Amino acid sequence: MKRKSIMKITETGILSAISTILYLPMFSFPLPFLFPGFLEIQFSNLPAIIAGFASGPVAGCIIIVVKTILKLFITGSSTSYVGELADLIIGLLVVLTTSLIYKKKKTKKQALISLGCGSLVWVMSGVLANWLILVPFYIELFMGGNVEIFVSACSIIPGINESNYMIMYLIFGALFFNMLLALITSLVTFFVYKRISILFDKMENE
Repeated sequence: MKRKSIMKITETGILSAISTILYLPMFSFPLPFLFPGFLEIQFSNLPAIIAGFASGPVAGCIIIVVKTILKLFITGSSTSYVGELADLIIGLLVVLTTSLIYKKKKTKKQALISLGCGSLVWVMSGVLANWLILVPFYIELFMGGNVEIFVSACSIIPGINESNYMIMYLIFGALFFNMLLALITSLVTFFVYKRISILFDKMENE
């Protein structure tokens, strides 16, 4: 029992390290042909979701918290901690949703249901975070309250202007971006989780 507990801690540590690495700027990239350039794809929630499946919600949430703290320690914050706070909240909500649903019945069907629900929570919380926190904060702090600068930064969105920028960005920026990110993360989780779970089981039983 003691060995199994130690291995669980080791697994959480390994996945925390991977999650932190994936959260660093060097592993993030924009898709400027689809979304505004400041929206960057990163897959740091992936190890946390896998840990939530394998070891439960506590392990997954620990990874979300650890990767946020370590990222701030390593690179600091270019968003005055607001961006990281939003990522933290979204990550915790997604991990709690997926792991709690999957915990009830560990089958492929339940995994799909949990990932689907987690994706829905991801998209909804991402849109709300942008609407209520991120966009107003960035416009006020980094753009001096000048909406025109934000509109210019979102010029990839057809028809966006100073009167409709919020709804246009939420739909064609935040909504579609988080849908894509959640979909890719969920698909990768679904196809790699079992293999990682088998590896961890071997480590615990050796």
